[in-house]
Amino acid sequence: MAQSGQQAMTELLFNPKGRIARNRFWQGLIVVTVVAVIKRGVEIKLAGAMGGLLGLITMMITLGLVYANICIFAKRFHDAGTTGWWIVAVWVGKMFVFMMLFGLFGGLFLGSEGSALIEAMMESWANANEAQLADASQRLMDMLFPLVVISYVVNAGLAALIVGGLPTEPRDNSHGPVPESAA
Repeated sequence: MAQSGQQAMTELLFNPKGRIARNRFWQGLIVVTVVAVIKRGVEIKLAGAMGGLLGLITMMITLGLVYANICIFAKRFHDAGTTGWWIVAVWVGKMFVFMMLFGLFGGLFLGSEGSALIEAMMESWANANEAQLADASQRLMDMLFPLVVISYVVNAGLAALIVGGLPTEPRDNSHGPVPESAA
């Protein structure tokens, strides 16, 4: 029995059991990456209003994205005949790439204005000037937003190329039958 599109996407994003072929892995990863970038953009633009209900909503979306990421990668690892726990190695790699991108290119996005802004933030923090600190932090986040988007996309792309490139185990395995689109 065929699933509706919504049921299939829900199954893809929120069920860690089973296997998925490469094309479904890419579909899921694109959805999660686009939602993560949009969510991060909203967080940056509305940073001053992130308390209360809005903060709770973005936290719930973040947890949902983390879980969807786990499910997508776990099923792809299952399709290759290995454990889904390899997602831990993927996340360690993603953190490393994220830090490298910010370390290498953060200065390009900040320039001298960013350096002055960081100094102003430190001074505001030392003087307990919360309003000035919040304003400077918001401006700094605005300056770094393009790098955040680039790092999300680069991280997703690298992980997808590596994990998506794993060969499909050609026979049924302990995680389920060969996915239809891979058969």
